[in-house]
Amino acid sequence: MVGDWDTFLQQVEQWTREMERFMAHVDEARAATLSSMALAPTTAELWRLAVNVYETADTVVVQAELAGAVSEDMTIQYDSGRLLVWGQRREIITAEAQTIHRLEIQSGRFAFRVQLPAAVDAEAAKATLLAGILEVRLPKQPTHRNGIIRLSLGEAERRSR
Repeated sequence: MVGDWDTFLQQVEQWTREMERFMAHVDEARAATLSSMALAPTTAELWRLAVNVYETADTVVVQAELAGAVSEDMTIQYDSGRLLVWGQRREIITAEAQTIHRLEIQSGRFAFRVQLPAAVDAEAAKATLLAGILEVRLPKQPTHRNGIIRLSLGEAERRSR
């Protein structure tokens, strides 16, 4: 019987640790959302993107899931170690819709900021939007070089115009 209680208490401790990790993630997400609002001030609520950040031997790569967004509605900027991206995804439900049964695709303004793991050259960066994925490739260098990053259209986006 005592063994059962020990197992139960260990499980409760594990759940507590997992919940603390989860709440730390929620607090970070809330803080990031609030600080992102300063990037593109608005009274409308911002939605959050799924983002990947990784390094190769000579490049820092940032990828963001932005299906339905177009390059003209986005701004990408690098400043003091942070990549800033903001813009909007337009509503895809047309005005003729009379009854909405499910509404999960977010639209409106978005913004995110990513602290990069290395100094990069923003002027040599390349950004593409292809198949709903924004990819920003920033060459590494010894010191930071700030700047605005131009977004080039991916093949699929060029064909759809």
